[in-house]
Amino acid sequence: MKSIFRRKTTVVVKHEPHHEQGPCLNCGAFLSEDDLFCSHCGQKRIEREDMSFRHLIGESFLDYFHFDSKFFRTILPLIYRPGWLTLEYMSGRRKSFVEPFKLFLVISVIYFLLLPFGKESESEKTTPVDSGKSTVQPTKNPEAKHYSFSLNGIKINKSGSDSIKQEIDSIGLNAYVEKHNAKESRWTKLFIRQVLKIMISTGQSFTTILEHTASKLIFLLIPVFAGMLKLFYLRRKRLYFEHLIFALHLHAFIFLVFITSLLIELLLPIPMFLIVSIILAYGFIALKKYYGQGWGKTLLKMLLISLSYLIIGFPLFVFLLLLVAVMSF
Repeated sequence: MKSIFRRKTTVVVKHEPHHEQGPCLNCGAFLSEDDLFCSHCGQKRIEREDMSFRHLIGESFLDYFHFDSKFFRTILPLIYRPGWLTLEYMSGRRKSFVEPFKLFLVISVIYFLLLPFGKESESEKTTPVDSGKSTVQPTKNPEAKHYSFSLNGIKINKSGSDSIKQEIDSIGLNAYVEKHNAKESRWTKLFIRQVLKIMISTGQSFTTILEHTASKLIFLLIPVFAGMLKLFYLRRKRLYFEHLIFALHLHAFIFLVFITSLLIELLLPIPMFLIVSIILAYGFIALKKYYGQGWGKTLLKMLLISLSYLIIGFPLFVFLLLLVAVMSF
């Protein structure tokens, strides 16, 4: 009786891929019928399932962000072990981690995708009564990390720009600036014109534009930052490439901080000094870990590097801001 009701073992027949012998479609090397991968370039021979939508999504996104992928194996030490990831990379242990530039690029792209959804500060949502001031005046909301800017007593934000735009449309940009800022210097008038151009062309608040510009500026400053590391650690006789890897890992963490602050600010504001303190503390530990100098030397060099970074970055920031204005109007 047992033999009657005994379930038969199901045998799963695995499909054996079959290809005609011939050249590799990528490099032209000869492949036999049984070759699934090219022995010369490593490319996989195309199967029918490789041309499915599911495979496309898996290859481009799901596999990359899977919890057991290189991305997440790289993110955790990047956050919790400052400087360690650079040491591992320069020691030759690179296969298990995402390449530094690719890591920085992916994190920065995520930040720029999330940036438009960030919560605008309360100081940018209201339009104050005209106070007669003719210059761009920054004011700070103590409950927010953002600065707001006013022009002629009107906040330079989405709501305030409407009234400014109406007057500019009627009399022209240059005439508007001369009317309200006749006593200002030529450079101040130039700056105000660029501010107004960006406001009119993008429809964004000036504070938002500053954040966008500063974030993009980081791409230009990474090689500069690596050069500063080269100068400050000249006696270490490290290659510029090593400093560049350190700079990419550090700035990848900075963008992670920006992403986290964007998400948290959807619920509650974060003071700017807290964000800066986290970045400086992380940078200090990373410098100490990777370059192996004493606490005092590391602290002094971190402060000097940060100061040099600001001195070099501010003129580039102003130039980039003016360039954005010229290209957008």
